Amino acid sequence: CLSLLAARCFRSKILEAMAPRITLRVVCCLSLSLLPAVTAVRSTNQLAEDTRAAFVEGKAHTAGDTFGTAEEKMTFFWEKIMDDNDEPGKMPSALAPLKLFSVAKSIPVLGYLLSWAGVLEDLTSTFSWPYDEPLPQRPAPAHQKLIHPVGSVAKVSLVWDEAAIKKMGYTGIFEKKQENVLMRIGPAGALKPKGQAPGVSIKVFRDYQESANTVMLYSLRGQQGFSQFDHTVCNKLSDFRDKSFAEKLLLKSFRTASAYPFTTGLGQWAETKSGAPNFPFVMCLKPIDDVREDFARFNNVKFEHIQEQLGVLNQNKIIYEIFAAPEPRVPPTKIGHVQLRTKFHKTKFGDNVLFFRHELFEDDLRLKPDWKHHVDDPDFWFEEGAAHVYKTIDPGATDVPRYSGNNAWVGGYDPKSQWEMTSDLKEMVPDLNQAPKSPTGEAMLQSDGGVATDCETDCSFAYLQQGESSIIHSLLR
Repeated sequence: CLSLLAARCFRSKILEAMAPRITLRVVCCLSLSLLPAVTAVRSTNQLAEDTRAAFVEGKAHTAGDTFGTAEEKMTFFWEKIMDDNDEPGKMPSALAPLKLFSVAKSIPVLGYLLSWAGVLEDLTSTFSWPYDEPLPQRPAPAHQKLIHPVGSVAKVSLVWDEAAIKKMGYTGIFEKKQENVLMRIGPAGALKPKGQAPGVSIKVFRDYQESANTVMLYSLRGQQGFSQFDHTVCNKLSDFRDKSFAEKLLLKSFRTASAYPFTTGLGQWAETKSGAPNFPFVMCLKPIDDVREDFARFNNVKFEHIQEQLGVLNQNKIIYEIFAAPEPRVPPTKIGHVQLRTKFHKTKFGDNVLFFRHELFEDDLRLKPDWKHHVDDPDFWFEEGAAHVYKTIDPGATDVPRYSGNNAWVGGYDPKSQWEMTSDLKEMVPDLNQAPKSPTGEAMLQSDGGVATDCETDCSFAYLQQGESSIIHSLLR
């Protein structure tokens, strides 16, 4: 396919060598015209099947498979975690979260080529990838954990309050105690000088079905203090009216994957063989009082790894109460608790391979269409989150920090302008400094970061750079 050829030419600098014979204008136009056909042929299902054959062939307990009991899957994955002997994964480069700014894919040709060059990640894979391992490999480039790069994993039980569940009528996973559950705890993004962004991921293994997952945070901007158990965490988060440059850009990127970037869905948790599924609008974890009090000693202690805190928790300890609300703008009520089945462990497998899928909230809305007029209200998401509407269950310290740099939801990467971002992009991908030439033989990307005049309106590559014609400038208008 010419579109793929163009991408590989760009990466290997062949495009520059071909410039005297083939105008870049022709390559750009042909690539753009073929792009819909490429996308149509390589559908999500086909990509999943291709990847399955290439990466998980013969692994009977790899998630996404519909065979194997929940207990068998748990045994398989726990052995991999224990094989690490508490060796953690490595923190990615400080510039690596730049790959999350996938909104560049909306720019014809440019975003497509940059993606194949390994720069921009397709965020849709975090919602569509059906396997527990490996991390999403398609669409290229392969997914990396850039917002929650390192953490600790434990086996937990989700113990439901039977009377509360019966009253609410929740189905599926909510109908019985869940023993085959993995919980991963790790901060979102790099630590701030005076705080972190506590995050929790949950994976529930099911018999002969894909696992059900959810992810929870206190706030995308984190908290003051380093204790993991200082605040409630929820799968519904709040937007901010005073967004920074990086926050605005990343929000646009998240919206290329979902129209509702401040939440994940819970509909899959309620799947049932008979009757209609019923599930809560939001689920929150409130720290058990004695755990919060014990962990107060960590509030002013900056850690290298969250295991420095989690290591004090022992098997059978109840660490969170589970709260849920059946509808938007309804106070959550207690429906159960989380109990440790094992201690937490650092794990390279958990950091680099184990995948916690983000369930699309759009799937929830197909089952609960009455929610849509609430969540489409322009002010709704500014009121969401543990520090706002859900603080009724946890009226402790709920003041969300204002923007102070190094925010969690940009993985600690927080450029202040398009100038800084372009410079970082050049550092990440040295090949960009060897810019292709324009049809007249002049460099399209000048050494000072400017854009060659004759290419500004003719070639999409030019919009990578700084100034009034830059990709970033155009996206933030």
